Amino acid sequence: MHGERAGFNNTQWDLRFLDLIEKDPVKLTQLTHADYARLGGMEGAEVIMWLVMRGALSANIKKIHQSYYLPSMTGLATAIYENEAGAVNDEAEAKIKATYLDRMNRQLAGVEELEGTYPFTLARSVKGYKLNKFLHGLIVPERRRLFLDNPEAAFQQAGLSKEERDLVRRRDWRGMIHHGVIFFMLEKLGAVIGVSNLHIYAAMRGESLEQFQKTRNAPGALYSVAGRDAEKLAWDKNVSEKVPA
Repeated sequence: MHGERAGFNNTQWDLRFLDLIEKDPVKLTQLTHADYARLGGMEGAEVIMWLVMRGALSANIKKIHQSYYLPSMTGLATAIYENEAGAVNDEAEAKIKATYLDRMNRQLAGVEELEGTYPFTLARSVKGYKLNKFLHGLIVPERRRLFLDNPEAAFQQAGLSKEERDLVRRRDWRGMIHHGVIFFMLEKLGAVIGVSNLHIYAAMRGESLEQFQKTRNAPGALYSVAGRDAEKLAWDKNVSEKVPA
């Protein structure tokens, strides 16, 4: 969801991850965030949260159920495991502790080589701070209404730069990602102005909604995080009419 690589999926890796989480979770701890981004997409790195669950189980477990489905942007998986408690693997545990600090410093090594992906690094967070703060503020009804009624006043109040104001005016989704905006803030903006997530994904790839949907297993699934008081979601329009790339 971070640029031209939006929509990248890797079912083979998803299934491999599910196999490793059961049989060799230590191997998964040896992968960096950059490895996870390369294999499953930048947001795919979130599967490391499964390691928290796995760490609460014994060294040996038995999988008694698993399902997997990839409808559109994200693979959906469920699994049920039974503990088969045994002796603690002290050697493996000691090795993990010894390399922990080193792994912290190399998690994003190589991620800059991923074309069309823009990780939210410290430098990017500083650059995009004001714009991210402004977009997050749209969760407040009063700020949301001011933006819809008088966007220039909202920009002024937030102290946005000329470049940042232009990015929002033109709904330049890809440009905002390049600037350092977190995708989840774009999602909030889309919800406020009545643009679905898939319109945003398509725009970041320079495609129409129809072109992007042809790459999905469930092409008709449009969604957003719009609240009950959102403007009418005009999803019948072509992405080129509403969402500049």
